[in-house]
Amino acid sequence: MLCPNCSQENADNAAFCRFCGQNLKDMAAAAQAAPQAPPPQAAPPAAPPPQAAPPAAAASASLSGELAPTSLASLVEESKEVEVPDAFSLQSKKLLRVNMAACGGQVLTKVGSMVAYQGQISFTRQGSGGAAKWVKKAISGEAFSLMLCQGNGDLFLADAANNVILLYLNNETITVEALNLLAFTPSIAWDIKMIKGAAGMVSAGLWTVQLSGTGYLALICKGDPLTLKVTPEQPCFTDPNATVAWSQGLDPQVHVDANLKSLSGLLGSRHGELFQLAFTGNGYVVIQPSEEAPKTSLQDPKGGGSGTAGGLLGGILGQ
Repeated sequence: MLCPNCSQENADNAAFCRFCGQNLKDMAAAAQAAPQAPPPQAAPPAAPPPQAAPPAAAASASLSGELAPTSLASLVEESKEVEVPDAFSLQSKKLLRVNMAACGGQVLTKVGSMVAYQGQISFTRQGSGGAAKWVKKAISGEAFSLMLCQGNGDLFLADAANNVILLYLNNETITVEALNLLAFTPSIAWDIKMIKGAAGMVSAGLWTVQLSGTGYLALICKGDPLTLKVTPEQPCFTDPNATVAWSQGLDPQVHVDANLKSLSGLLGSRHGELFQLAFTGNGYVVIQPSEEAPKTSLQDPKGGGSGTAGGLLGGILGQ
């Protein structure tokens, strides 16, 4: 055996090393009592290096679900027409579907609001008879006309990507700012009304449209509408450009706030600070979340939206 002390070879049965005299039996017993270290384990195989994602996959992973590309089949399925038997139905917040058969084959709409139709539908600009009340309406220097749509099929209406408010009147009356009116069924009667106290603001005053009866009505709104309650104890004052409609029984008048004259030209609309609509009584007022009148498909793009007449409750309505 080898001597653990001097590493010299000795006989197997030697008790002491013949070279250094070390007690070989004691050292052998100590070596047997010591725990044996486990044999070394082989290192686990190294993980393969990460593979670079294909360019298209990497781009898709970085986009949200709303922005990522979709398949043609998904586009068709997610955006297809919603077919219901109602006369008016919303396809989205900004698109109205009119079922001509459910409307009795006729509907009155704002000229220029048709974006598509299916079936056989004719379009006639109204220039005589009862519709003559509406033929001339100054909006940034352009005439605003009502259009009679007749026929069968489905008609799709929109106006400059504004939100559409869908209403059903049940022997009720509502007054609407003319710029915000999109379409209504012929079963609803309508008339032109002037705002009290507005004659001095522009040469022909301020005009709105009163609609009464039973049937469907669609308005446009710049954003989601908000309805405010009006009571005798709590009147309501609104920016004319933000006012969409109000209920029967409310008779607004032009309110001039002398305290805000010094802010003219500093805040928002030029007229919003000086002129407001004052609502008193019992009812409600619908407003839009914008101090600018909605940009409609009929406004002159060179004019930059509604002018003085168009911005103040839709401007001037003539005969």
